[in-house]
Amino acid sequence: MKKNFYSIGSVIVLLIAAFVFVLLPAFVGGSSRGTKLPPFGKYDGKSIKYEQGTDFSTNVANYAEMFKNQGQEIDNSSYLYIFSYAFNATVTSMAYKGAVEKSGWMVPDAAVNRTMLPYFQDANGKYSAKIYKQTPESKKVQLRQQVTDSLIYQRYYADCFGSNGTVGKDSLFGLKSASAEIPFLKNMDQEKRAFSLAAFNTTGYPDSEKIAYGKAHAEDFVKYDMSVITTTDEAEAKKILGRLNSNEITFGDAVTEYSEKTYSNGQGKLTSSYAYQLKNVIPADADFKLVTSLAKDTTSDPVKTEKGFSIFHADGAAVQPDFNDSDMVVVVYNYLKSYQKGHIEDYFTTIAKKFSTEAASDGFAAACNQYNIKEIKVPAFPLNYGNVSVLSKIPTDTVKELAGAESNDNFLKTAFSLKKGTLSDPVVLGNNILVLQLNDIENDQSDAGTMTAAFASELSGYDQNSAQAALFNSPKVENNVASVFIKYFMNNDSQKTTN
Repeated sequence: MKKNFYSIGSVIVLLIAAFVFVLLPAFVGGSSRGTKLPPFGKYDGKSIKYEQGTDFSTNVANYAEMFKNQGQEIDNSSYLYIFSYAFNATVTSMAYKGAVEKSGWMVPDAAVNRTMLPYFQDANGKYSAKIYKQTPESKKVQLRQQVTDSLIYQRYYADCFGSNGTVGKDSLFGLKSASAEIPFLKNMDQEKRAFSLAAFNTTGYPDSEKIAYGKAHAEDFVKYDMSVITTTDEAEAKKILGRLNSNEITFGDAVTEYSEKTYSNGQGKLTSSYAYQLKNVIPADADFKLVTSLAKDTTSDPVKTEKGFSIFHADGAAVQPDFNDSDMVVVVYNYLKSYQKGHIEDYFTTIAKKFSTEAASDGFAAACNQYNIKEIKVPAFPLNYGNVSVLSKIPTDTVKELAGAESNDNFLKTAFSLKKGTLSDPVVLGNNILVLQLNDIENDQSDAGTMTAAFASELSGYDQNSAQAALFNSPKVENNVASVFIKYFMNNDSQKTTN
């Protein structure tokens, strides 16, 4: 989806500019007369319809204008986004206005009059009685209602998320926070730690180790030449076996007629053919031994598999693994990455421990040279779990070896438990085994008013995003925008739509 420029309060303020209902023209792929559009969804049981005079139609027109003003091409795809944004704006407006109405608050007439004044100003920015008189009464009534709705919306928005109004240094509106909140957050950002980092990448696992593992577990890499029929019902599997044993049907025909082909290709050929794969398919050891001991051209009784009941047929003899074959080395490596990742990590952890010992005695840079790896200098960062935007971030964008560090408990605990100049135990982070050395602890005491304002803005943003997520995921919201749009606007064979 295109970047969502919608945020609470960003659209309703455009109501003054939208007086004329615009029925979407040629973009409606099929567009036709006589078909009435169904609702695009509901909020709290109330339908959201694309009809003249509705908030939804006004929001669609506003967003279409915003797209055009941003230089974006308006086509069918664009309008799907426009309808989606307009739907969200409409739901937000309905929810906010409903909450205010329940509170009993009424919009003062004076506030409505004051807000309407700009519409009737002349070129010099002064109120013009002439413009007012020339404006049709119907438009003035419509404008008054739209301004009233907008002020109701803004009342809820300001009470929850604040506004520019202040009393002294305190916000006039919005949820209030403790005076110590922002100083507390700023204090979290003051202590920053800089490190040297050595990274041992597990993707460099040597072939010699893969081969050694394969030879030590050769039985897991035996390859079986089999076909298989799978059904969900045991009784049906027994019936199939009976027909096979009485030569009523060939195995290939049974595959076509009965098999769900869960573990085979279209011809019934077993696709999970290595022993370790078959162990995942056949949960019972006794059944696994029965199947893997089949002689060529023999068929098994039905055995319980992970997704039903299966009959196996040995098409050929089992093939023992050849670890001199590069393809087999790849098979072993893929197995290790999928099922024994810890075995690979243990290999590099052992190396990292030896590196740490060398670094403690000879110095970090010297140890890096000895192990032919790069010493990575990590700029100072604070303890920022999740890389929240109100704090300085862990430099995962510039130090790729730190990818995922912001949400890795073990890494953060290790990094922020070190004393200056000390080395960490090896830490697993993604595909790397890391060794850290704490180089410096910085204490940033800078304090500017702009920083305080930035904190306040960020926290307000969190409130708004949380409110949006809660609202749009509410069971009160029924969103049918995509289905209605695709059916009525994207179907070139449909009839033209009018309202």
